[in-house]
Order: sequence, then C-alpha cells, then structure tokens
Amino acid sequence: MTKRKESNRRYRMLRQFFLYLFLAFLIGCGPSQTIKKEGTEEKPEKTESESKKHYNIGYEYLKMKMYSDAIINFEKAIEDSATYVDAYLALAKAYIETQQYGLAEETYKTMIEKVPSTLKGWTGLGSLYVKMARYDDAIEAYNKGMQIDSLNASVYHGLGHVYEKKKDHEKAREYLERAYNLEPENRAIAFALAKIYLKLERCNEASVLLAKIAKEFPKDIEVALSLGDAYYDCKKYSEALEQYKKVEPELPEFATINIKKAKSLEGLRRYSEAAEEYLKAVDKSENKRIPYIHLINMYLKIKNYGKAQKYITQAFAVAPNDPALNCMKGDVYLGYGDGARARKNKKGYETAIAHYKTAKGWYRKALGDAQWRKYAEGGIKRADIKIKNTQQEMWYGDD
Repeated sequence: MTKRKESNRRYRMLRQFFLYLFLAFLIGCGPSQTIKKEGTEEKPEKTESESKKHYNIGYEYLKMKMYSDAIINFEKAIEDSATYVDAYLALAKAYIETQQYGLAEETYKTMIEKVPSTLKGWTGLGSLYVKMARYDDAIEAYNKGMQIDSLNASVYHGLGHVYEKKKDHEKAREYLERAYNLEPENRAIAFALAKIYLKLERCNEASVLLAKIAKEFPKDIEVALSLGDAYYDCKKYSEALEQYKKVEPELPEFATINIKKAKSLEGLRRYSEAAEEYLKAVDKSENKRIPYIHLINMYLKIKNYGKAQKYITQAFAVAPNDPALNCMKGDVYLGYGDGARARKNKKGYETAIAHYKTAKGWYRKALGDAQWRKYAEGGIKRADIKIKNTQQEMWYGDD
C-alpha cells in the first residue's frame, strides 16, 4: 500500500469516527424516556426535539454524501413532525443528489399539501422542473409561488432562469431585473442578470453590474472572467486584458485564459504578443485545433498569409483534413492571388490565376462538411470572380 492510499484510508477512518461521535452525542442529548409501569400500553409522545434530532443526524449524513442514511433520518423527522419544512427540503435535496427526481417531486408536493403557506415548496418544485427540462411546469410552479408572495425575489429569479433555458433572453431579463430590484445585494441574482445582459449584447450594463460584484467578491474567478468578457464585448480591450491577467495565476493550466488574453491583445493590435498567448494555449490544450484556428484567423485578418500558412501546416498535423483548416488554406491562396495580381504584369496575373485555382481546390475539400459547406461555396464563388476579373485585366488592362 502506498503512502497516499494509507493517508486516504486514515482520513476515511477519522471522518467516520468523528461522524459517529457526533451522532452519539446527538442521540445522547435526546429526551430521556420515562420508565413505564409494568403492564401499561402507553406510547411515548413524539416531541419537537426528536424531530430536530433526526433532522440533524440526517443533515450530517447529507454533508458526508451518505444519502441513504440521510433519507432515512429526514423521513423520520417528517414522520415526527408533518410540517417540518427544512426536513422536506433536505429530503428533496437528497433525492435530487441521487437522481430520484420522481421522489423529490413527490416530496415537494407533500410539503405544499402539509404546509400550504410556505413559498419554498413551489420554488423547490420549480427548480426541480428546470433540472428535468419541464419548463412549462416550472413556470406554473413559480407563478403559484408568486400568489403566496409576490414580493419574493427568488420567484422572479427562478422565472428568469427558466426563460434563460428557453432561450427567451429578453423575458429572462425582465424577471431578473424584478428580482434584482427586490434584492440588489443578492450576488446570485446580480450575476444572473449580468450574464443575461451579456447574451443580449448589453455589455455596458453587464460591466457595471459585474464590476460591483467583483468589488464585493474579489476572489470570485467566474465573476472576474465574466467582467473581462463584458469589457471585451465593449471593445475595452485594456480593461479586459487586466481582468484576465488577474485570473491567470488562479488557473495556470487553463488555456482559455491565454486565448482570451490573446484576443484582447489583438484588439489592441499587439499581434506579436497575441501570437505568443495563442501558442501558449496550443501547448496547454488537449484540443490544439481551437487555439490554432484563432491564431490563423488573426494572421488572415491582418493579411499575413505567410504566417497563416505556417500555422495551418502545423495545425494539420493535429487535425488532418479539418474542414475549417481547408477553408483557411483556401483563404491563404486567395490572399496570395491578390498579392500577385497587384503587380499588374503578365506573370503576376498568371500567378494570381494559379493561386485562385488552388484556393478552389482547398475549398472543395470542405464541401462535404455541413458546418463549412456554405463558407466553402462562397470561397469558390469568390475565386471564380477573381479569376474572371484577373483574366480581363490581363487581356484588356484596367479599363
């Protein structure tokens, strides 16, 4: 047995020891039983402390992910107190963690029946239905919760989440703004609203909201990344780069950070630095194709076809006959053709036509791919037009 296995075994033993010690303490603190006289049939009365005891034991099991034991104790707590809201919620959570969604649904419905005045049954049911992709049922559940408390932010937050899942981002924004107005200090609501603003391309509103959250939660990596994305969408490339640099030490092996830094540097026209970041992402990525495509696309945009060609060749080594790379290769040869044509002499025109024909060959390689077919067809049409125009220039001049 290795030292690591031995350490893990000791950790599990200690964890179980302290759990059992805690449970023994809870049981020992329970109400003492009255000694019954011989011959009596009287049953001990269930007390609130017994329900609480079972709930506490179940909660410890839940934290330890010992779900079967947790469920048994939560059920005992509910048996002792049929209106114990926290026990219903915890029981439903245990069922959800074990993917027993039908039993979780039944638990919420029983809770709603036994404690009709509580909102938590409806919001729990709504959240469950979202997880099950039953969006219309989720909307109905949240609307019923709204009838109990129309000023509760969690209802509007939940509805916003449903409509986000339904891709109705404008409707999601309406509900999340209501939730935010009710609880402006609620981080989860503020963050959800900011993400919707980003999806609606309202980057200024998103960046203001995210900056506020980041100030309060400076170590929240997800918030910092989203703020960087908001700045990038607003073309505030320096601010975006600064945010990504803050996050990088926390995620040193996360290639996406290098890609985001590179795109910000592109926006600042610092192309050499951007290329360095893309190549770092290539080194870190399992799927090296993605950072290569970003790098090649940058060189195509600035018409550095030689560098684009170089990295296409490298990318083909990890993604042979990739349709995106085939199209980019076509773009390179269109660029080569334009350069030769610009010389405005017979040799230049002939070279340009040859390059355009080569470009068509590379585009044809991508015609079988559904995602890239349209782009490839467009590339072939562009090449044909360039060939025709170049021939006319060669035969008749520019006039």
